Amino acid sequence: MNIQKVDVRKPIGPKKIVHNGEVFQILSYPKKYFIKGYKITLVNGRIDNVHINGSHPNAQPHTGKFCIPNTLRKMDFNDDTQELLETILSQYNLNNCYFTPWNEIRYKRQEV
Repeated sequence: MNIQKVDVRKPIGPKKIVHNGEVFQILSYPKKYFIKGYKITLVNGRIDNVHINGSHPNAQPHTGKFCIPNTLRKMDFNDDTQELLETILSQYNLNNCYFTPWNEIRYKRQEV
């Protein structure tokens, strides 16, 4: 078993909220929701865990461990999966989360 740690120092701000089949565009948010970077644990070249440096509804509040989809765990880590991960980090899935920041952010319904 080959275990690697990857430290990514890339800022990511929240862009969208997904809730009950609707998509909302985030207009503004408190500074605490700005992700300063993240750490990935790879097992045999695939994403096993992601820990963020910041606050996110889909990350455990005390540890920063981000809930990644199981489909992403099955993919090899490369530029494409990193871009996919960063897109996921910029979105809030409020159907399944640790907390809801509704009263802390400004948003509008996104027309599809």
